[in-house]
Amino acid sequence: MHEFFKALSSPQRLKLLRHLLDIDEPICYCELEGVIERDRSVIYRHLKKLKSVGLIETRHAGKRVECEVREKVKVEKLLELTNQLTNQEVNSNES
Repeated sequence: MHEFFKALSSPQRLKLLRHLLDIDEPICYCELEGVIERDRSVIYRHLKKLKSVGLIETRHAGKRVECEVREKVKVEKLLELTNQLTNQEVNSNES
């Protein structure tokens, strides 16, 4: 359980996860470089972490490695909850 929440603790991983939810088809790792402005190795590590906790799945398509969100409805709800918790934390820090 610790690893699951640790995977969600990175704003960059959350941004990648949100992007993957927004598109409705598998996408190659290489096409995600512009999403978080990092090189492929950093993106690969983030995606590997998301995969290790079961949030995304990957498949090989020739030389491409494509990824997509597993169980989109559950991940959408999880991201909504993460946003709510983050907003509460920000609001309590402003008080």
